[in-house]
Amino acid sequence: MNILAIETSTKDASLCLMKGEEMCSTAVWQAERNHDSFLFPALEKALSDLGEDTLDLILIGAGPGSYGGVRVALAAAVGIAAVKESKVVSICSWLGLAPLNTGMVSDAKRGGWTVLKTTGEITVMTLDELKDAIRQGLPIVTIESKETLDKHGLEAEQYDIKPTAEALIHAWRALPEAKQEELKCTPAEPIYVRPPHITEAKRKPWQI
Repeated sequence: MNILAIETSTKDASLCLMKGEEMCSTAVWQAERNHDSFLFPALEKALSDLGEDTLDLILIGAGPGSYGGVRVALAAAVGIAAVKESKVVSICSWLGLAPLNTGMVSDAKRGGWTVLKTTGEITVMTLDELKDAIRQGLPIVTIESKETLDKHGLEAEQYDIKPTAEALIHAWRALPEAKQEELKCTPAEPIYVRPPHITEAKRKPWQI
């Protein structure tokens, strides 16, 4: 099975192509709001390495993280899939990164913290709620730096954990076949930890 994975949910982005059992093309880059500037050269190289072979699956890291980054990856994947007749699947970027019985945490901004619980549920907690969970024995790991957590009075088992395209492929292959089939039938989209923030227009389009 040939799989192309794209992980752009954080500024530490990556791409990986697996042909059969071999990781034959990888790229990593740092981007803030310009993922597309780096993604397309990496895609061009990966597709060149793929050659005329079939591309069975395009795997997208759905976050939690940068909506813009994930949407750029999804848009590129849809375009490639139309040509290669590939399936596009999105999965949690954190899947398989947190050790057993450990929660994954990141700063969700606006006073909230995104937490991937040991049950697999993704939720947003206030800082006080997260501190209470830690006091009750929840060990956490995080994609944030130690300095960020120190600033909020938090401690983690591990810091600076990086979601990667290669990790996405390993996480996908570790899923039961039934779960893989379920995900293939689910529309690929970013993970929204909160309802999208929508600003009401002062005037409707037909009033302008």
